[in-house]
Amino acid sequence: MSLPQRRGDYGKIDMSNMSYCKFHNTLIDLIDCRNTIEEMVAGDEDEVFVLSHDEARAAEALAEQCFDILTLLCEHAGVDLDQHQEARVLMRSVIDSLPRR
Repeated sequence: MSLPQRRGDYGKIDMSNMSYCKFHNTLIDLIDCRNTIEEMVAGDEDEVFVLSHDEARAAEALAEQCFDILTLLCEHAGVDLDQHQEARVLMRSVIDSLPRR
């Protein structure tokens, strides 16, 4: 098994992820990411949860990929997503507002 390239490199990383469990494993990780973001925005005021620069950049890239997946699915289903393009700008501004180290 190959080791991943350096952290913060969001190009293709040579890691094994068998095709029969790719979506299952990714779903588990995505749910964990969603829960972390929920803790960041809705957690205790006494707890300050901040992202490192690399993690904030990864969160932004993850949100972009999720938006791209939604776009692909909408295009396939014949749903006009043009009216929602400002959602991508909103998404970027929200990600930029997350606390960072």
